[in-house]
Amino acid sequence: MTGAQFAFFSFLLCVLPVVAALAWWLKHRYSAAVVRLQASADPSNRSLDGRADRKSGDQPGPNVFAPLLQVRVQPATDILLWPDAVNRQAGPARLRRRVLLLHAICGLVYWFTLILLMIVAQADQLQSLQFGVLRTVLRMLAPMILSFVVTPVAVAWALQAGLPRRLMSISAAIVVIYAVSLVWSDAEGWNSELGFSLGYATIVLMLSAFLRPTIRGAGLPLVAASIAGWAVFSVLVAIGVALDPDDGGSASFIEVAVGVSELLLMLAVAIWCGWRALIALSSRYAAKRFSDIQLALATYWVILTMFLVASLVKEPLLFVTRPTRTKWIVLAVVIIWLLWRWLQASALHAVVRTADPSIGPLLLLRVFKPSGRSQAFTDRFFAYWRFAAPVWMIAGPDLAGAYMEPDEFFKYLRGRLREHFIADPGEAAPRVAALDRLRDPDGRFRVTEAYCTADTWQPTVLEMMARAGVILLDLREYAGTRLGTRYELTEVLRRAPLQKVLVLVGSGDDVTGLRDEIESIWRDVGRSRRDRAEPLELTVLQFSRSSHAEIRGLFCAAVRAAESDIPIGAGVPRASVGSGCTR
Repeated sequence: MTGAQFAFFSFLLCVLPVVAALAWWLKHRYSAAVVRLQASADPSNRSLDGRADRKSGDQPGPNVFAPLLQVRVQPATDILLWPDAVNRQAGPARLRRRVLLLHAICGLVYWFTLILLMIVAQADQLQSLQFGVLRTVLRMLAPMILSFVVTPVAVAWALQAGLPRRLMSISAAIVVIYAVSLVWSDAEGWNSELGFSLGYATIVLMLSAFLRPTIRGAGLPLVAASIAGWAVFSVLVAIGVALDPDDGGSASFIEVAVGVSELLLMLAVAIWCGWRALIALSSRYAAKRFSDIQLALATYWVILTMFLVASLVKEPLLFVTRPTRTKWIVLAVVIIWLLWRWLQASALHAVVRTADPSIGPLLLLRVFKPSGRSQAFTDRFFAYWRFAAPVWMIAGPDLAGAYMEPDEFFKYLRGRLREHFIADPGEAAPRVAALDRLRDPDGRFRVTEAYCTADTWQPTVLEMMARAGVILLDLREYAGTRLGTRYELTEVLRRAPLQKVLVLVGSGDDVTGLRDEIESIWRDVGRSRRDRAEPLELTVLQFSRSSHAEIRGLFCAAVRAAESDIPIGAGVPRASVGSGCTR
């Protein structure tokens, strides 16, 4: 194993597990800090019943009755049967298809180019330049088509398409099984199909772990920073070895002490470079130079590129003082990387600049669940919705850290997390008005969490309701003891235009009991609505397994609710309104 291969595998097998453990620990510390700050409250801002003071609007007289409310419960998959649900030209769906296709094509071109570079770099090891060369190249390309070319691009596509995370683990297992089955291969060692596939499978499994809710929020920034730090450390070590090669003699105590001091100094420089990389990531993300998905994809491709460079290097990393083939290989990879990034950014800009404007933020109100279940749903749904409009949420313990942005993570490391919190009810209106509404360079909108204390979350929710384009109230696993969720349900029925509201329930929930509770609340608050002169309708969508069809159906309903002024469940076809869904 060469020096470059050793450096890469030491990073993959030693540094990344440490970074994963650190990210897991920091995520839990971050979640605890969020929950602690959320529980804080100023007694002067609270009323006698323990809730923030609020104005309920015009209070009707005692003889005013609530309008008729029809609660329509239907499976989410039924939405796909609506007349306008087959409109393939809707903006959000068209943009999503184009961006995913563009990333797939760019990834395929980039990875295939690196594979060709690997073959060219190994050409001098082939025994013949005639028929034997052609036969060997074909035998190398045959197994690469699936495991070495298609699979890496497919995994990168799955990172952003909202597919279940377990598919990444399955793809890694397929690569391993496929590589082991290549018993007919004549190649041996690191560059064989088996060795290459096992190395790639390790990368996929590592990145799959970093996408889990328990470590994702802190994991990706730390991985990106650790790549920069480890690269600096490896280069410094290579320079040190090149300038002071081991002569094979015994070293004195002073020489050992000096060597250890130099190694510690190199490590300190690498840590400082990693910290500066984290600062740069934070500032560039805040300036909307890239999205969180782009950060994940860039990290994925950087690690794969490092892996491929390590597989290409046949000589020790001692090319500092003399030109070697390794030097030109690394230079070629760097040029290909920079050219690919520029071409991809230019193509994305051309696609995104023709995108439709936002159809209005989606406000997600939910019953707090274990983070795994909450994250599995939001990841898949947001993979569609983020091409249509921003997502607004109230930060909670279930998703604390899952959608933590690099600038938020950096502020937490610096002990300035409180700056993100709305600490006074009077801050709710200006803070909500200033929430991000712009697209990222890849066409996606961001997921924004409002950080609130115990006496500011209610006025913040009311401000978000007033500005949202559509409200999704996830009542799966709801019970009457969930006082916070009941408050949100009450205020939605009191204030929100019901054609802009979607209620989500699970197949195992007590739908009859929920309907009774909605009707009970409606009798109290429906009288205060301004549109009480006409019957109203509330659409309740039922999920069974959170299947792909149900996610698409929910996306259809949410887009139509944001774009239309008619009740969602009315089923009235409108040629000018598209749901953005495909069959």
